Amino acid sequence: MYRVDIENKKLIEIPATTYSELNLRERFDIQEWIAGTPEILGEPLMIISKELILPSGRRLDLLAVDKDGALVVIELKRDNSGSDVEWQAIKYASCCSSFSHDEIYKYFAECLGTDGDDAQVKIEGFINCEPEDLNQRQRIILVAKEFHSEVISAVLWLRESEIDIECVRLTPYFDQKGELFINPEIIIPLPEAKDYIQKKESKQKEQKQPGKSSFSLERSNLEPGELKNKIIESLTRPSDLTPRFRAFLEIIIQEDRTYNRDEVKQGLYEAGVGNDIGQSGRYLSNISQFLTKKSNPHLRQAIEFETGGTHGETKDNYHVISEHRNLIHQALEETAKEITKEPLANKLVQPTS
Repeated sequence: MYRVDIENKKLIEIPATTYSELNLRERFDIQEWIAGTPEILGEPLMIISKELILPSGRRLDLLAVDKDGALVVIELKRDNSGSDVEWQAIKYASCCSSFSHDEIYKYFAECLGTDGDDAQVKIEGFINCEPEDLNQRQRIILVAKEFHSEVISAVLWLRESEIDIECVRLTPYFDQKGELFINPEIIIPLPEAKDYIQKKESKQKEQKQPGKSSFSLERSNLEPGELKNKIIESLTRPSDLTPRFRAFLEIIIQEDRTYNRDEVKQGLYEAGVGNDIGQSGRYLSNISQFLTKKSNPHLRQAIEFETGGTHGETKDNYHVISEHRNLIHQALEETAKEITKEPLANKLVQPTS
């Protein structure tokens, strides 16, 4: 690292050091820095627990949740990672995979010094997915000043084996004025190639496990009465997504034409689905994923849309098939009785902290 002397047009080297040389500790220094500024790891994270004691009696350094609702195990090493840090983190992630939503809210409440309801509101206000999707995935972030070659090899192999694990190098620098600087570097996966690598890994996963994918574009061929009943089931299922899906249908049923993504997103925002247009767009993505679930061929029988044909591709140009318009109108009218007298906007907008 170099400091720029603009006036004299010079670069002044700031030498790298080690945490041990500075008498900085893993638990009481580095851990606290990351807990206070988790963005140093390269993405928005919410720390929900520090020094969590697992059922095995082992202590997990930091536990976080990312924007997609995945739990993130953050394992810290002061200077050198050692040769088995990844195995230790895998055991922690395995344990966290069994955490219920109530347990997660409880651990966060203990961290905040508040109650579980407040913790739940804060988490649901942070994530960009449905609350029911919390902890559907687990991730690992390893943090150290240097990584052993065996750890690097193991992490690369684990990623090929569909384990979401990353390495972040935090290098300390100490200048002549006695100021300490920390330089964060994501070394696996490389930031410049992250999107490409993740898409490639996702594609490889689908090719290896085609039977496990929940994505489908197959349509049912139900009789009108049966189709209406299936749509009514979708409009009355106990889920936070249900009132948002209802609002979506009410938008695209207004006229017998195609509605592009921006129109639907704006319509959702005006209906109170989302605190801002960006959140409305994320909710539309959730609705689009719902349309392409393998368990919902009846929705694709009644609604057509454009997609790239694979999971994760953006959906656009939604249209209720003309012959099913009356059927969907009837389903909406019949299920309107199921909606409580609570204002719709209160049911649609995600609570924020």
